Amino acid sequence: MANAGHTSGIETAVYRLHSPLDLRVAVAAVARLPSLARFSPVDLSLLATVVSELGSNILKYAGHGHIRVQTRQEDFRTAVELVAEDAGPGIPNLDLALQEHYSSSGTLGLGLSGVRRMVSEFHIDSAPGKGCRVRVRKWLTPMPVAHSPASRSAVSMVTHTRTHLVRDASRQGLVFEIAEINRPCYPEYVSGDSTLVLPIAGGMLLACIDASGHGKRAHALSVQLAEHLRAAAHNDLAALLYQLHLRAAGTIGAAIAVAYLDLARNVLSLAGIGNIRMRCLGPTPWVGICRDGVLGERFPTPDVQRFTLRSDDVVLLYSDGIREAISPEVRTRVHLGTAQQIAETVLRVGGKATDDASCIVVKCKT
Repeated sequence: MANAGHTSGIETAVYRLHSPLDLRVAVAAVARLPSLARFSPVDLSLLATVVSELGSNILKYAGHGHIRVQTRQEDFRTAVELVAEDAGPGIPNLDLALQEHYSSSGTLGLGLSGVRRMVSEFHIDSAPGKGCRVRVRKWLTPMPVAHSPASRSAVSMVTHTRTHLVRDASRQGLVFEIAEINRPCYPEYVSGDSTLVLPIAGGMLLACIDASGHGKRAHALSVQLAEHLRAAAHNDLAALLYQLHLRAAGTIGAAIAVAYLDLARNVLSLAGIGNIRMRCLGPTPWVGICRDGVLGERFPTPDVQRFTLRSDDVVLLYSDGIREAISPEVRTRVHLGTAQQIAETVLRVGGKATDDASCIVVKCKT
């Protein structure tokens, strides 16, 4: 159950946790807080992961408790503060609990050390017999105003979509409508896929990441790779892929496709490792090629392909949680619907029930 309210520019939601269902609702709801509507899917995924981890600890060790999520403006930035509190048995050894990969229950969760890596500030207060209180804060960076989402909706309780409208401001060229969609494999409530649409010098950087498997471990890796990509963003796709490969070494591995959209020349550069699909539906269709490999384990030399985009082209980057063949329904809708409607149709018609699924759609128009 959640209670929400607004006070002097502050939005607060309290999620009371008594069961795994309560936690599922909290994880899905935090990304829908109105004050977070302008922020990136990566930031929202990070917040969902933090809620999932802290909430899981409450249910596992205390049986019940609550998480308070509060957003506020500070120094022209938005801070999101999460406080997870319970009246359970407490933590006898905080230093041990904060060690990497430590779990007193033998699970493979991220643990408190994983939460600490994903946030800007981390504080914990606990002692034997006195419960536990964890307070974390995450600074969020909004999308630039020119590229703010045109719409944001949910296909299901845990499906996230986001739309961007971009063009080269210096010339009268194509307009690119870009939509992202991502949903986890049932019954998971976090996805092992991540998507990234990021404005960089001269264009847009796009990425579709699919960590091996699904669930919390896959989700944590895909979010970490997306965060690294955001921090190191540039248009040398082969170099970016190699950096991500080094970052993923020793993990469960991932597949990824990255693309750079040159807004001035209407050229899309593509490269990928693993089973991400890249194709264009339009007057001159084409299929991009991802090299066979696993990021973090087996890294072939990336093949960077370049395509000139034209009006009425629709480019899809999608994970293998979506069937490779494009259905007649999707082909019929590519010229009629918006990028977001196309993405939703791709997921609804082609999404596999046994895997996470994500897609980026780039619709070109004059």
